[in-house]
Amino acid sequence: MADHNNAISNGSSACSSSSNDKKQHTKSKPTIIVVGGGLAGLSVSLALAKLGKYRVEIVERRHDIGQRKGGTYLMQPNAVRSLEQVCQEAMDPLYEMGVPIPNSECKMYAWWMVRDSLLQQVNKKDNDISLHMGWSFSALDDDNPDFMKARFTRTKKDHADDAANAADDDADNTQKEDNEDEDDVLELTGIMLVGSDGVHSAVRASLGLAPANATGSVCWRGSFSVIDSNNNNDNNNNTDENEKVVCNSNSNSSSNSQKVLAPLLTTPLLTMGKMVHGYIKCGPYCVIGLKSFHSKYPGIMTWTVNTREPGAAAKFIHPRDAVGAYLDSINNNKNDDDEDNDNDNDKDDNKKTAALIEAVFELADPEELHHSLPFVTIALPPPPKDVDENGTASGGWGGNGRVTLIGDAAHAMRSAGGQGGAMAFEDCVVLARILKQTTQAAQEFGGNDANNNNNTTATTTTNTTLPCIETAVLEFESSRLPRVRTIWNDQWERAERAYKGDFTSSRTVADELEYQAWVDKGV
Repeated sequence: MADHNNAISNGSSACSSSSNDKKQHTKSKPTIIVVGGGLAGLSVSLALAKLGKYRVEIVERRHDIGQRKGGTYLMQPNAVRSLEQVCQEAMDPLYEMGVPIPNSECKMYAWWMVRDSLLQQVNKKDNDISLHMGWSFSALDDDNPDFMKARFTRTKKDHADDAANAADDDADNTQKEDNEDEDDVLELTGIMLVGSDGVHSAVRASLGLAPANATGSVCWRGSFSVIDSNNNNDNNNNTDENEKVVCNSNSNSSSNSQKVLAPLLTTPLLTMGKMVHGYIKCGPYCVIGLKSFHSKYPGIMTWTVNTREPGAAAKFIHPRDAVGAYLDSINNNKNDDDEDNDNDNDKDDNKKTAALIEAVFELADPEELHHSLPFVTIALPPPPKDVDENGTASGGWGGNGRVTLIGDAAHAMRSAGGQGGAMAFEDCVVLARILKQTTQAAQEFGGNDANNNNNTTATTTTNTTLPCIETAVLEFESSRLPRVRTIWNDQWERAERAYKGDFTSSRTVADELEYQAWVDKGV
């Protein structure tokens, strides 16, 4: 797997542009513009390119998408099935990379493992896919019946983007960005635009749709190594890139923190002190989560701190602020003189729990500790009163004309089990499927004239007319909406229950099994 990761470590640079010869090779293919190069954008590009009829231009706001930070991604069975349809080659290495969850079909990943596998496949398909880095969507002209134009402006590099290669051209870039000349504008022409640019989607805003809503929850997340990096110096040739995470291991306090967390590496259900199945309920508002990747990547753990305390986004800078009251209560109980055995056991559990929390903060990357992520969702339209004979509504979630939205840009949901990512992958499968079906129907309708002319370009033009693409967009969104809405509501309820320390379903056992089978089946 080291070779796999080395091959993609410079992916953002390698795929920033394609050669003129390769572009000329696919000049006759109509272009689909994808805004956003995250998991959804990479996946939908692969799904559309797989159809063999389109060239895909991905435009990503960031200058570098290769950073390996962030939290855990729980890949559900329906996500696996979708990725297999999108690009089997991207899914193949992920089978072995994932850490199995006990008593579950799910596997756990660092989210960038999935991104890197997708990015590698995008790089390999540069005959059909181009990735433009460092451009922000700014305007769309959809007045021409034959094509649309999307305009992008150069994104100013920030410190995070420049961290990997903060070097020679910062001053030049700043000068160019202040003077918006031709070099600072990118214009692309295509037959369709897919907005996959996340919860704060610029494409969504251009459609006049409501912005994302704050849920009141705030999250911090990251990863660290419980194994002292100094112990691995003799084995650098065999060290997987995935193990190279930030670890403050040069102090006695870090060494003690590693000792506190080490027993969890071989505890499948991560239960210790007040922690149950990897979760610690810290008072009425906060939940801490720990996941171990040790079975695949020695010593690696990921962590999250989630709080929905009122005003948390404004008053909490560090996750310690969110759990401070909980830790104070443990310390206060520690000083109580009570000889009750049950209380002694409870105090012992509390002491272990406090030590776990402090160990996490000690080993975590300071940058991740100071980067809070307010959770937001995007509300879906209410169920319509009128549906067709198949139970499908006539409206979607906001796409218009030849512009559609997928993933978080369309239906960002609560984080309660990986279904947000799964829904994005399902979007990619269904959009490609419907686009293929719709254009095939258009080709069959107008195929005789095209065949008589023996002109491939004429046939392609027939397939990508304005009404054809508009039909595909509407059918895609309206067909997806009922399933996404059901899962969106379920994830909301599960998130609410989790903050109360309840990680079970509100359904009966039989109903939950039936529901889960429906979800897992996918699309």
